[in-house]
Amino acid sequence: MTTRPTGERRYESYSHERLHAEATGGNDPAAAGEIGQEWAGLGAELRAVAQVLTTLSEDSGHGWRGGAADAVRSALGEVSAWSHQAADVSDAVGRAVGIQADAAARARAEMPEPVPYDAGAIIRDAAAAGDVWQLVGLSDAMTARREEAERARQQAIDVMYARDSALDTAVPGTSFPPPPALQAGTGEGGAAGARPSATGRSVPV
Repeated sequence: MTTRPTGERRYESYSHERLHAEATGGNDPAAAGEIGQEWAGLGAELRAVAQVLTTLSEDSGHGWRGGAADAVRSALGEVSAWSHQAADVSDAVGRAVGIQADAAARARAEMPEPVPYDAGAIIRDAAAAGDVWQLVGLSDAMTARREEAERARQQAIDVMYARDSALDTAVPGTSFPPPPALQAGTGEGGAAGARPSATGRSVPV
């Protein structure tokens, strides 16, 4: 279904590389969008089923009477109501998946690339270059590079928290209702499990 992020995550302890991998790895907004459409399609199908059941229940009242008929119409009504409720939940899930897909796509687009900072490598490169002036300014260059890397990491942290907030907000507050418990019974006008025939009479099954 939809994804609710865990609130215990503290991205300040993550490396920029790990943040980048989480925002971009396995992030396929197009596939998520298709899943959202499938949920919406399920909602439409459930509504169609509900309408068929409602029509069947109403039409059966023209030529079918008695306790068994009332029991069947009651069951049809329960299933129809459940189908409507399940359709609403399916629609909500479809919308949530779409919103979460957008949030994931936005995080991927806004995630800055990690800025490499390796103090040892910087010193070795400067020494290998043999440039005295480069060695003189090495401390300032290293400080600037470290600050640049940290700014990029902080931006990545902000992107992840914004993504998680959007994911959490999108999670629907509803869930699928339990299906109605349908039980066959007997009553006036028909035997257990009777159903109407084309002539309007009860036909045991």
